[in-house]
Amino acid sequence: MSEQDRRITLWSPAEPVAISASDPEEIVQFARPQLSTRDMTSIVRAFESESYEMVATFVWTKAAAVLKKQIATLGMDFVGEMLGRTDLDEDSDPAASIADHEAIGLAEDLGIISSTQGLRLKHALELVGHFAKLEQQYAETEMMAREEALILLKTCIASILSRPNFEAAVRFVDFRRALGERTLKAEDPDVLAIIASPYFFTRTTLSVLLSLVKSAKGAIQEHAVGNLLVLLPMMWPHLREPEKWQIGQSYAEVNADGNRVASTGLKKCLLSVHGFDFVPETLRSNTFSEAATRVLTAHFAFNNFHNEEEPMSALVSLGTAIPRPAFAKCMEATLAVWLGNYWGNAWAAEGHATRLLDSLRVEQWEYYFNECFRRDRTVLDKLTSEHKPTKRWISLASKYQFASLRVSYVLTKKLIEESLSGHLDELQNRAKILREKATD
Repeated sequence: MSEQDRRITLWSPAEPVAISASDPEEIVQFARPQLSTRDMTSIVRAFESESYEMVATFVWTKAAAVLKKQIATLGMDFVGEMLGRTDLDEDSDPAASIADHEAIGLAEDLGIISSTQGLRLKHALELVGHFAKLEQQYAETEMMAREEALILLKTCIASILSRPNFEAAVRFVDFRRALGERTLKAEDPDVLAIIASPYFFTRTTLSVLLSLVKSAKGAIQEHAVGNLLVLLPMMWPHLREPEKWQIGQSYAEVNADGNRVASTGLKKCLLSVHGFDFVPETLRSNTFSEAATRVLTAHFAFNNFHNEEEPMSALVSLGTAIPRPAFAKCMEATLAVWLGNYWGNAWAAEGHATRLLDSLRVEQWEYYFNECFRRDRTVLDKLTSEHKPTKRWISLASKYQFASLRVSYVLTKKLIEESLSGHLDELQNRAKILREKATD
């Protein structure tokens, strides 16, 4: 392979297919790359028979399966690194081990879909989940509207089912391969391009290298260690704390596993930036992260109002001293439960979430807003367009005295100001702006 073929090329999110049609028979024609003729016929007939909940569930299941299959081509070890899931490895089945909401978030992180597509797909997931969990007596009277099913159909086809392949994912595979096959130098144009790129690329590059250091062997692992040693000193001043903890957590894991090559390499990297303050003393944070992941999986799955209580209770029972590497994920899960969704919140789980929020110190709230909030798509998605979660957020801001917090990022400060003023529309506008800036 020539040096030119192994050049590191950054990529950008693909544009969705524009669908102006409003008739299901016309809309499904755009899904020919991923759906069979039988599938498309079934979708059209379901609309004709007004079986909107059934067709929405069918379309969503097809779209989620295609998205997870595409994500799996990037390597399940890497997927685990990006998601902070130590339970994932190359033998993991993507359909069973990646939750729908995780697939959407990861696809957005990797530029497979845009932030707008990600937001719409999250809403589609919540819509399907809501109608799937309705009890029999309510299912007879509360039916999905034709317009809701049409919007879901368009969203899934435009974002996922209309594509024979995902160009952004293909380009990412090339990017990942290059990081494991080339030895970078500080003066290389590729290095300068990565350092000058939006934070999204920096974070992704770091996750790729950590995944290769931990799981690859031989020359690929050596290249990854060497490239991380070149890049990390330049990245470090700009890294946010969750990513610094990610490096320290990786070192703790490979050290505990006896992976000497990876351990030695990561130790050199951490020494080069004086980063050992971010190495956890134990792997206790893995337990908290796994518990938070269970909460989020329940929150975004079917029948969430019933299923959130047990994992939320389990998370709280671990204790109130949340390890810093797991803090962002635990806050995302807890706030997701407390805020609820478009239709309300799980009352049985709310008390457990409140216990955890009540235990937070001022400095923990400040850490969340300064280091984690702008990357918390779950919370930002809720504040962008969902009325009930936004109203609950306003009460949260008052209850926990957000006005007294020292927040440095100007867009987050403005959102907090609107939260305290109680202006619903302005708060949602601020959340949209912050949501769109999440990759910066």
